[in-house]
Amino acid sequence: MTEISIKKGPIHLAGLLFRPSNPAAKTTPGLVIIHPGGGVKEQTAHNYAQKLATAGFTTITYDASFQGASGGEPHFLEDPNERVSDVYAVIDYLQTLDAVDPEKIGVVGICAGGGYAAAAAKADHRLKALATISMVNIGDSARKGWDGDEDPSKQVESLRAAAAQISAEAKGAERASAPYVPPQPDSTTPRDMREASDYYLTPRAQHPRAENKMLFLSFPRVLTFDAFHLADVFLKQPALLIAGEKAGSLWHTERLDKMIGGATQKVIVPNGAHMDFYDNEAYVGPAAENVAEFMKKHLG
Repeated sequence: MTEISIKKGPIHLAGLLFRPSNPAAKTTPGLVIIHPGGGVKEQTAHNYAQKLATAGFTTITYDASFQGASGGEPHFLEDPNERVSDVYAVIDYLQTLDAVDPEKIGVVGICAGGGYAAAAAKADHRLKALATISMVNIGDSARKGWDGDEDPSKQVESLRAAAAQISAEAKGAERASAPYVPPQPDSTTPRDMREASDYYLTPRAQHPRAENKMLFLSFPRVLTFDAFHLADVFLKQPALLIAGEKAGSLWHTERLDKMIGGATQKVIVPNGAHMDFYDNEAYVGPAAENVAEFMKKHLG
């Protein structure tokens, strides 16, 4: 593993580059690994990047613009369009590496990273294959709730509240933020969100640069974003969709699968919940193996 800096316009993304220890050929396929919303590269994305490098790929995971150790101000902004364009910058970087075949690059995303991976793949066909794990379309989740059963129109009030706060900030007020995951979940909190709180806010995977903070400035950008827009038209690369049978987020995977007329491969894991694919080796190990097998088949 090597720490790297990836130029993206006027800023740099902080990344981790993993290389296979004994590559079978002079060049390897390259994989972009995208972390979940609110996460950083040292958490679940690191797990997958490391495992896939062991399987023979050159992999990069990185902190999103405005997050973690990457550049961009204001920090703690979740800007979906920037998150998608981050992927383009990482592809640029991979294509400069002598050890990577520039025609064999794929993308792997976890949770919101899966939605961003799909959005990037439909637009940038330098990406030859897509894999998503516990995928979430962050816009759909913000509009419809974790289980996808809420009326999006109620979020008009959220946009109005955000507008008032952003106006105040433009006049010098302190920036306000909201948590990604519930800091004090209770019995009414969906299982996935309780487990997300345990993952991000306890020693299980807590990281000092993942502060469970999203600026109010993010809300209009997230609420009006759809990672799957035009996927039925433009997402033509081979796609592997992995999700847990018990995950409240499963509906995102099912929606994309239907939109694109059926993924190349869909793996719905019995009894798996959303967070199982972050650090539970009983789920992470097989998921990484599925991704490695799929990418070897479709990237060569």
